[in-house]
Amino acid sequence: MRNILFYSIFLLSISVLSAQEVFRLQPVDIDPENAETFEMLEEKYATPLAQEAKDKGIIKDWYLMKKVNGGRASDKISYLWIHVYEDVDQMMNAGSWWETESKFGVPSALLYDGVKRYPVGDFLYKTEKRMDSDRAGKFLILNWATPSNMNEALKLADQISDSFKSNMKKSGMAGWGMATRVYPQGSDFPPLFFWDVYETAQQALEHLMNKGVLDVVKPDMFEKLLSQLPNGFSNRVIMESITGTR
Repeated sequence: MRNILFYSIFLLSISVLSAQEVFRLQPVDIDPENAETFEMLEEKYATPLAQEAKDKGIIKDWYLMKKVNGGRASDKISYLWIHVYEDVDQMMNAGSWWETESKFGVPSALLYDGVKRYPVGDFLYKTEKRMDSDRAGKFLILNWATPSNMNEALKLADQISDSFKSNMKKSGMAGWGMATRVYPQGSDFPPLFFWDVYETAQQALEHLMNKGVLDVVKPDMFEKLLSQLPNGFSNRVIMESITGTR
């Protein structure tokens, strides 16, 4: 496994994106008996195709993540594809770059025929801000929430991220960002999304305990943000990087 998670899209700079980067999260459940084969196929076939698509300007980045053990047995999500695009236009014109037949001589349907895959959904987000470093992260925390006031929550999160920026390297944080949901929308789909990238699983767990990079954040800033999140975070999950573009 390569420690490449978000290495290329997290280069330390701060950006509020004017080009409106968008990304798709595609969770999928893989039969445990097929997990090793699935990862091998993704590294051998999907990864070089994704890198080629990136080099040609078809996509911005692509990653495959694996859920870190924990949670309810009924949560049928074991892997996550992340597709990153410069903007909606690039996404709409990306096509089926993952098809293997033209490059490898074997159709994707045939290669993956023995792998039992159960797609869970396809969710589109717009990046609002990200803080980038040149350090590779391997563990990604996904966070969803429904704020009472979206604009105020984004403003507070912006201020909090600025306050912990100087503590990122010391705490092992390789990247951070926030986004808003584009599609689908509705009461069942929290509209606010954050991600935290760490070098180790321990650092990710410490983040969930408000330690590490968050040690320097003033308590009143947390209180203000949480006041905008009356139900707290609706879901927080740790994923581990398996493969992806450089």
